[in-house]
Amino acid sequence: MRIFSRAPRLAVVWACLAAGLLLAVGACTAVFPGAEVFVLSEDDVRAPQLLFNAEEGLARGYFPELQKYLEELPREELERDPSRLALYGKMLLARGDYDRAWRLLERARDLEGKTSRRAEIEWALAQGAVFWNDFRSAHDYAVAAVRDGYGLVPGFVNFLAALEDVDVYAGAAYDEVHSIDFEMRDFELVRVPATVNAAPSPALVDTGAVYTIVGESFARQAGVREIPDSKASGRGLHGKDFPVTFGVIENLQFAGFHMRDVPVMLMPDDALIFETSRGQFSVPVVLGLHLLKEFVMEIDYRSRRIQWKRANFRLPKEDPDQNLFVHRGRLFVRASINRVGYFPFLLDSGSEPTMMTSTGLTRARLRSSNALAPRKVYGLAKSRVEWERIGKITIGIGGFGVRFRDLIVQQTDAAFEDGVVGTSFLKHFRVRMDFARMILRLEENP
Repeated sequence: MRIFSRAPRLAVVWACLAAGLLLAVGACTAVFPGAEVFVLSEDDVRAPQLLFNAEEGLARGYFPELQKYLEELPREELERDPSRLALYGKMLLARGDYDRAWRLLERARDLEGKTSRRAEIEWALAQGAVFWNDFRSAHDYAVAAVRDGYGLVPGFVNFLAALEDVDVYAGAAYDEVHSIDFEMRDFELVRVPATVNAAPSPALVDTGAVYTIVGESFARQAGVREIPDSKASGRGLHGKDFPVTFGVIENLQFAGFHMRDVPVMLMPDDALIFETSRGQFSVPVVLGLHLLKEFVMEIDYRSRRIQWKRANFRLPKEDPDQNLFVHRGRLFVRASINRVGYFPFLLDSGSEPTMMTSTGLTRARLRSSNALAPRKVYGLAKSRVEWERIGKITIGIGGFGVRFRDLIVQQTDAAFEDGVVGTSFLKHFRVRMDFARMILRLEENP
């Protein structure tokens, strides 16, 4: 979750974009402060020549391109090569297709002679099983990964073991639909009323959070069951660490849904408080991706209404229009930058700003400008930092482009994502996140 300050802007001089990339142009359909929204067809997005090896394709998020490459290989050659089988399986995990991925990854593990590589395959299998709600298999794979030398935190392995026989997210039937008004007062983040066991609380809808999160004090008040020996650590803005443990909510209610046995992370209260120029913002409950993936979610930012439909996440992921992918438990959308694509952006409804990363700037052959004053950004655990900005940049997703006057540049050298799609992008649309098909659809608000 990230929030930016709305302090008065300083006079700035706009930087030029790097040579060789096209500025977005076209008929502007809507103008908002600091942003222009327009229709951007996929035919108007230029795909650069992709010169990468298969490992780089996976690391860079070129999942459809990697799938095409691997499926054009002779089948006999693919099935004898543990490295390529592992890449194929990890690519299917990114699509959310664990049912197909685990067979390939199991075969890759059987063929792999190096213990360290086998451990990486086992950890990938564990992550896929967690996302598939198969905690028994996840625990077995995690234990095997640790045995083969992978450095997993014991508390996380104990968390998996505690859920081996638990039917998580029970209680809501497939195709059950509910909707509710949400608020964005003071902070441009979607908040809905929720009840944890018998205790009411506002809850933030946050696709950028891997798990549902509950503050420690509220968890005690609500009687959330903490899993013994499940200590781990979380990491917030600019690498700030904070302790976490895992637990289970016996009964969670929101928007008319009643769900049982919801796995959660328990965080210190200070880690769920923002201190900003607009005052203090406390978040006792965060609805994270592992829960949200159980639904088709439609957010109408103009009318301030959200609808959820319970769906079967385990459906095969074979839609050619798929633009959502999962990497290490986090949700990514394919986006274009200045009509060049595609780049993996973290889809984060719990972030106010849309951002580039310094890694993404390098990959897109852009640079931030010292002529733009740094923007102060706030995050979990009262963290804050001043980051550079880049001027006049267009982000394209789902048939639309949003041209920003300026974007924050998150300083990181090791990020998988090339940017973050936050509320400053999403608020211009009706947003449909179909996790059964892994497709993000946008419809412009009238």
